[in-house]
Amino acid sequence: MNFSIKRITLSFLLGLALGAAMTEASYFLLKKENREPGVIELVIPAGTGGLIRAGETPPDIPKDMRFVVGDTLKVINEDGESHQLGPLWIPANATATLKMETEENYMYECSFQTGSYMGVTIMEPVTWRTRIYGVTFAGFPLGAMFAVYSGLVGGRKRKTP
Repeated sequence: MNFSIKRITLSFLLGLALGAAMTEASYFLLKKENREPGVIELVIPAGTGGLIRAGETPPDIPKDMRFVVGDTLKVINEDGESHQLGPLWIPANATATLKMETEENYMYECSFQTGSYMGVTIMEPVTWRTRIYGVTFAGFPLGAMFAVYSGLVGGRKRKTP
């Protein structure tokens, strides 16, 4: 067998580059969760309590929310009635905050939703270290596979005159 170091090296680098491209593409497609922790505001508009009693869905209030670990949810109650979101009690015309500290999925009891519940998903933020791990765990095996297959494929035979 004619193993060409140059061909194997190029195949390995091609696999590594393809693995890096795939992980970076997924990073940019999932940008919502790929951010630094911050303060997320949720506003309960005036008249929400009346809409809920009438069985209507209040505008601009999501049914579920996604956070990263370290986020702080700041609930601003502009309604004339007090509301509850899980462990938070938000008096009328007041504000309450909730720190998202662990990766978890919650179904909080919620007085400003028609269904009386709000889904809360808390995920680990994607950091540069996570991205490097992704490139490493995808790129090296793919590169090794390409290198092995390139070694198995026969090279061009030179014709002798």
